[in-house]
Amino acid sequence: MELKDLHYLLAVKETGHLGKAAQSLGITQPALTKCLQRLEKFYATRLILKVGRGMQLTEAGLLLCERAQKVVHMMQVTRQDLQALGAGTAGVIRLGVAATAAQFMLPVLSQDLLVKAPTARLEVTVGMNDLLQKKLRENKIDLILGFLPQANSEFITRPLIEDPVVIAASRQHPLANIHPTPEQLQEYNWLLPSDNVATRQWLEQRLRSGGYAAPRVQMESNTLSPLRAVLANTQLLSFLSRRLLQSESGLIEIPLPLVMMPRTFGWQFRSLSELSPASRLMVELAEKRWPW
Repeated sequence: MELKDLHYLLAVKETGHLGKAAQSLGITQPALTKCLQRLEKFYATRLILKVGRGMQLTEAGLLLCERAQKVVHMMQVTRQDLQALGAGTAGVIRLGVAATAAQFMLPVLSQDLLVKAPTARLEVTVGMNDLLQKKLRENKIDLILGFLPQANSEFITRPLIEDPVVIAASRQHPLANIHPTPEQLQEYNWLLPSDNVATRQWLEQRLRSGGYAAPRVQMESNTLSPLRAVLANTQLLSFLSRRLLQSESGLIEIPLPLVMMPRTFGWQFRSLSELSPASRLMVELAEKRWPW
């Protein structure tokens, strides 16, 4: 078996079609078929079954694809690391970062990193935790800098700072500086993330448990941080990082301890050994700046 055989198998899984996979790889379909037969002989099991005019991976084929992705990724990381060492650089960091962390953590952390590794290259993806975890699971990013899940995570986690989430509104909002009753809070609509996001689910559960109505969502967004100006100029309510509120003069916290969500920001990654030298350096620098 050769490493290219695993690349070929992943192409088959990606396209779901032998002909299309062969075309994408720049080889003939008979050559691809021979490769798959070689893999099946090596592992002594069927990897692909014909279904009508198409094909599908067997359970063994799917398992091998999952393992092959990790092998291919590790070879890519190793090649990047060796190239980086040869060029005198620290390598590449594929970083996923929550919007809040991108605003108040990433700037100072990037500055620290570029002092220590001035030729390091960052590839930054900003998004919600569920999206970033999906990308981490698929080996499309190496690290997440964002809030840590409260339940046991499938990833290694390292806490850095506390950052509670609170109800936010314009400073001119009628509820400003008021501990609202259920009736008062129910009068206003909300700007929130989609209902599959953990912070929104937590908010809704806490409001109901305290005798408040579920939020009436009028505006929904995959990220809230860029929409703070909307809050500042409307009577919408939202659920934001307290740190963001402290940096935004047009917004204020609505005091309701029932729904002050404790939240810890930190790192999530699969394995320290899989990280590039630059990624490991970034983890170390963050832990020095924000010792837990």
